[in-house]
Amino acid sequence: MNEQLHALVEHTLAQGVGARVFPLRWENRRIWVKQSVPAKHKVWHRVQRFAANITGIPLLRPTVSPGGQEGLETEAATLRKLTTLGVLVPDLIDVGENWIAIGDNGRILQSCIDDDVQKGDDDAIRAHVVAAGTALARLHGEGIAHGAPLLRNMTLREDGQIGFIDFEEDPNARMPLIDAQARDVLLFVFSIQREFKKRPELLRAGWQAYVQAAGEEARQLVPLRKVIRLLRPVYLILRPFRRWLGTDALNGLWAYRTLRKSLYR
Repeated sequence: MNEQLHALVEHTLAQGVGARVFPLRWENRRIWVKQSVPAKHKVWHRVQRFAANITGIPLLRPTVSPGGQEGLETEAATLRKLTTLGVLVPDLIDVGENWIAIGDNGRILQSCIDDDVQKGDDDAIRAHVVAAGTALARLHGEGIAHGAPLLRNMTLREDGQIGFIDFEEDPNARMPLIDAQARDVLLFVFSIQREFKKRPELLRAGWQAYVQAAGEEARQLVPLRKVIRLLRPVYLILRPFRRWLGTDALNGLWAYRTLRKSLYR
């Protein structure tokens, strides 16, 4: 425990901060302090658990963070493990009561992409999406599942490599590894579709980059094919009503269509 860092963090918290995660200067570097929050158990999580039990598909199980100090300590343990494996994650600096301090891992990839959208730089946008898909496949190749590999939970480091942040969820504790990785793929593809609703070529680029890096015979694609097959009746029922569906439902339909065409071509 670093007493000076603890005193700095506690003093900053006592003054009031407007965000759960906030930056500080420490030993001539920028670090980030992440505060604990209560667990986010919702009705939808109970629905997910019911669906997983009925269908026998583990990747449908909810992986909500336990919240509080337990949630932060889970993330801290994950960061320690991933650092030893050489995964590009923030270094864990310290753990306090209801907070952890971590190093800077680069710019948020989502923010980098937003900047490129403003510039109209389509080549850079595509390159970022492809790099994200490749990086996720490499993470899976280390025998790891992220839990929430969205574009906002990836970083672009100064050396141009893709890093990862936000490991509060622990899917490995709730399902077999290949199911957790298949779930990662679904969330990753959905995050691309949600960001680029009218750019299906970017969704395909991210997905194809993942498959190329992971291999078409990757074990995590087996449960992915199973859940895509299970969802086909839902897709067929909803497709005629797409004009009246909400944004997330529409994004889910388009992401589903891309995955099905690729997995069952």
